[in-house]
Amino acid sequence: MSTPLFHAATGYFLGKYLPANFIPLSDRVRRFDLNILYPVFIATCADFDFIPQMLTGLKLHRGISHSLIFALGFSLIISWVASKIWKISYFQLFRFTLILYSSHLFLDFFAEGRGIKLFLPFLDQFFKSPILVFPGIHYSRGLFNLSHLIPLLYELLLTVFLYGLLNQWQTYNAQKRQLSTVRNNIHPHPKLRSKEIIEH
Repeated sequence: MSTPLFHAATGYFLGKYLPANFIPLSDRVRRFDLNILYPVFIATCADFDFIPQMLTGLKLHRGISHSLIFALGFSLIISWVASKIWKISYFQLFRFTLILYSSHLFLDFFAEGRGIKLFLPFLDQFFKSPILVFPGIHYSRGLFNLSHLIPLLYELLLTVFLYGLLNQWQTYNAQKRQLSTVRNNIHPHPKLRSKEIIEH
């Protein structure tokens, strides 16, 4: 399975593609930007199934919380609550929340391990990709086992690579906006030019 750190990083990167000020500034928590905190939380919360697993002793990880039905239901509910609190478009928030939550299932589907139960409660079976992209962490070996170093280093390098791509994308967009502004100043819009002629 992918580590919670990489799930959080994925939420962070996806959050960068939100429209500016998606969550109103007045509803941001001091020291925390909810435009980043919300995507990170949604992208990682499927792994919160370890809490009832610890309390009950049952093997619940990668169960119902990693299914498509749960992803849909969770996204519908959390988006409705958040849209009421932040007074923003429910459908826009639902679409983005579903993408964020599904990113967790996508990463775990392509990770080493037993897979995820995508079709619970209809089918109690694990599914995983025949092509594995992420080396898995086996928590059964212990939390601080040396075998965890390889997947952690792999995900760290992948995070750095994605961060570099994000910076390049943001730089490109900033240059594009700047160039557009310069062009508009040099060549005003035809309607604006005709208006200026009439006024003079």
